[in-house]
Amino acid sequence: MEQRAKDILALLLSAPTASVAILAALAFPGGAGTVVWLGGKAWQIGLPAAWHLKVDGRERAWSKPELGGFRVAAALGVGMSVAMLVGWFLLGSQYLDRELIRSTMEPYGLLNPWIYLAAFLWWVLFNSVMEEYLFRWFIFSKFENLVGGRLAVPLAGLAFMSHHTLAMLVLFPWWANLLASIGIFTGGCVWSWTYLRYRSIWPAYLSHAIVDVTLFGMGAYVLFG
Repeated sequence: MEQRAKDILALLLSAPTASVAILAALAFPGGAGTVVWLGGKAWQIGLPAAWHLKVDGRERAWSKPELGGFRVAAALGVGMSVAMLVGWFLLGSQYLDRELIRSTMEPYGLLNPWIYLAAFLWWVLFNSVMEEYLFRWFIFSKFENLVGGRLAVPLAGLAFMSHHTLAMLVLFPWWANLLASIGIFTGGCVWSWTYLRYRSIWPAYLSHAIVDVTLFGMGAYVLFG
């Protein structure tokens, strides 16, 4: 199989996985939904690694941040966090239905502060790394092979956005989903650019983690404030 066909197949097998997993978890809280979600996470981790080693024939690597970029990434994370907070206090705090959000989160145990804390630690310390590994390293790299780095930035951003947009359908009205999706697309593009510039997932992860800390802080305000 020629390289272009391999890259397209890799995208088809990897990009929709996160969306399928989160939709299953939302549609079937507990039980089957959890099994599919865990299977999706295993696929997100296993497929890129197996593809990199077996299909592309590359060596194992840990994405060393040899070009730096952490200060720039941290500044970008703080900037996006400020924009999120401003958007929330201008619009979200007034127009979003807190009770709907709380009732949606209740089946997952997220109204329990300890479970919420565990979810926070999972997302910031592990999930954000997995998303950078999947969307920035693997998916961005495949798009870059196909269309070049500049076009790969928005394409990888769209793949990242679609996953989150589907998850937010059950939480927010269309206008809030649209605004949040624009923000997520922007974040996806920023982190894809960060990977393109510094050739490591770790600066992008730092920026992503800062944003996730802010997001969970906002979530705590909605659920427990």
